[in-house]
Amino acid sequence: MIRPVPTLRSALVLGLAAVLWWLSPVMASERPPVRIAVIVDDLGNQWRNGLAAIDIPFIQTVAIMPGRPYSRRLAEASKQAGKTVIVHAPMANQSDFPLGPLGLDRNEGRARLLSNLGEGLDDVPYAEGLSNHMGSRLTRDEEAMSWIMAELNARDLFFIDSLTVSDSKAWQTAERMGVPWHRRQVFLDHKPTRRFMAGQWRQALDIARKRGAVTVICHPYPETLAFFASLDPADYPDVEWVSVKALLSHPEPRPIPTWRPDGRPRES
Repeated sequence: MIRPVPTLRSALVLGLAAVLWWLSPVMASERPPVRIAVIVDDLGNQWRNGLAAIDIPFIQTVAIMPGRPYSRRLAEASKQAGKTVIVHAPMANQSDFPLGPLGLDRNEGRARLLSNLGEGLDDVPYAEGLSNHMGSRLTRDEEAMSWIMAELNARDLFFIDSLTVSDSKAWQTAERMGVPWHRRQVFLDHKPTRRFMAGQWRQALDIARKRGAVTVICHPYPETLAFFASLDPADYPDVEWVSVKALLSHPEPRPIPTWRPDGRPRES
């Protein structure tokens, strides 16, 4: 049987396929990893669950509520573990759910809001930024959020919008006032069942692999801790688990006022 002589075109195609096959591992290894920032919210009330959350390798950012029994100790433990600490400030919400200590509510007046904000920031050691706990009412209030952003600007802190409502004005206010900011894309566990969390986790991975990065918020629920315990970071060789600081948007800086928004002189 006579074999057909390969044409020049088929030879080139075969040669190109061989080159691509040889290069494919090299190209894959040179691809930058996708970045995922997992933030654990609501720390401060429970010691053991707080420590367990800090120990999770996927979690690199810890959001601690001020004025709680273990706020300071968990901030110290987070710092020792190399995690980024932020203040998780309770903010006024549409359901009028109680805010607890050092809550931020415009209805109490600007002076009280800024006093609580300052105390809250001072109460959590090593804090590098602030995020909102609840806040479906306050984060819609651009003027009130501008008071908060002015204080963050004065302290050189960033802001994370938990985005508890889709029409939040918080991150836009941060952008306008020159405060580094970022916003949440996925809530992992607002239904703390394994099936739901697995679906949210897949969604987060899909977003990260399409867009290059994603930010996930979770909580120190026992079910969430168990979910993370069932995962192995080695199963995600294409993912870099980062602090939310790595994903911040950095708007044009704005002048910092000579006087602090709460009326106190700025520290030199």
